[in-house]
Amino acid sequence: MLGVLVVLFVTRAEAITVSPIAMDDGNTFLILKGAFEINDDPAALVQAVASTGAKVVTFDSPGGNVVASMKFGNTIRLLGLSSVQIRAAECASACALAFLGGVERYAESGSIGVHRSSFASYQGVDAGQAVADIQHGISAIMAYISAMGADIRLLQLSLTIDSSDMRYLTSQEMADYRVTTNSERPTSDALAYGGDIAGSPSAPAAREDPQSSFDQIDRIALYEGLDFLGRDLSMRSEPDAPSCARACLSDSSCRAFTFNTMTGMSRGPNCFLKSAQGDLDGNSAAISGRLLSRLEPNASTYTFGTIDPHTSLYKNRDILGFDLSSWPWGGAETEFACRMACVNEANCAAFTFVRTKKQCWLKGAVGNVRAMSGAVTGLKSASTFAPTHVPLN
Repeated sequence: MLGVLVVLFVTRAEAITVSPIAMDDGNTFLILKGAFEINDDPAALVQAVASTGAKVVTFDSPGGNVVASMKFGNTIRLLGLSSVQIRAAECASACALAFLGGVERYAESGSIGVHRSSFASYQGVDAGQAVADIQHGISAIMAYISAMGADIRLLQLSLTIDSSDMRYLTSQEMADYRVTTNSERPTSDALAYGGDIAGSPSAPAAREDPQSSFDQIDRIALYEGLDFLGRDLSMRSEPDAPSCARACLSDSSCRAFTFNTMTGMSRGPNCFLKSAQGDLDGNSAAISGRLLSRLEPNASTYTFGTIDPHTSLYKNRDILGFDLSSWPWGGAETEFACRMACVNEANCAAFTFVRTKKQCWLKGAVGNVRAMSGAVTGLKSASTFAPTHVPLN
C-alpha cells in the first residue's frame, strides 16, 4: 500500500513468509508470500539468503503494513538482491515498496499494483496531530522511494487511485517511474528465475534524469507572512518576490523559495532558493513559495503558534514568573533559537531572552511585564497561512 502511516493495513492476510524455491539448474530464489505486518522480522530473509546463497527475490503479496514493507525493502538492498515479478504472482499496494529494494528490478507488465491508502480511524485523536502524522508518513515514503532510485511520482500516482481500486502499472510506466531498472538486460540469475519479463532489451529504458520526478511544474503555492527555514541551496539579491520565484524556476534543484521584503537589493541577499519547504516560521516580512507539479495535490493551509520577529518582540522587557523550567532552556543561546524553541514547544505562550547571559526562558503564560535592560520578550499567537496557487500556464 503506497500509503502513509504505520497503522495502515490492507485486508488482513497471512504474515510474510520467506520460502526458497530450487530451480532445475541448481540455483535458488526466494519468494516472499503473504501480507506485510508490523511485527514481521526481515532477519528471516537474511537467514534464508545465508543458507541458500539466493540472489533474487520475488513476491506473492497483496500488500500490508507500509513500514514493514520498507524494512524488507531496505534489507533486500543491503543484501544486494535483485527483484523479479511475474504477473501470475501479484505484488500490490505496500508490496511495491518492498519490490523497490532490489538492486536490479524486472517485472512483467501488470504485475505491480498501486493505490491510495485506506486510512485508519482517528477518532479521539487531535486533528492537528493526525495531519502531522500523515505528513510525516508521506515524507518517510518519499524519502524511501528516492533512496531506492525510483521516481517519487510513483507515490503521487498512487494517491490518485482510490483505496478500493488498484492501478497495475504498464511496462512503460514502470520504466518511467524507475520501478524497473534501466539495465540493458537482467543478470543471468534474474533471467534464470524471471524468464522473459519487462526489463529485457525490448522494454523501454527508465529515464536517467535524477530530477525527472519534479518535471512539468505547473503552479506555485505562495504564502504571505510565512518563512521556509533551512534547506537553502543558494541566496541572492532580487528586486521583488516574482524575480525570486523566476530564479527558483530556472534552477533545476530548486523546489521552494523565501523572499524577504524588508531587505533591499543593496543590503544583501533577500532571495533564498531551497531544495524543499523545510521548517515553518511566521514572519510578516516573508513571502514563500513551493513549486508544484501537475501530479502533486494543492499545498496545505497551516495553522500554528507564531512569534513574528517584526511585530511580536519587545525589547528591554521581561515576563515575571510562569517559567516552564527552573533552568534556562538548553541549547537556545541566541534570540532566534529562543524564539523558535517557544514556537516549537506546545506549552509555550511567550519567551524572554536575556542577551547579556545568553539565557532563554520559556513561559507558560503571560503575566506581569517589567522593564529589564538587555532582555527581549516575545508573545506567541495562533496564525493561519493559506496558500494562493498561481498557475504557470
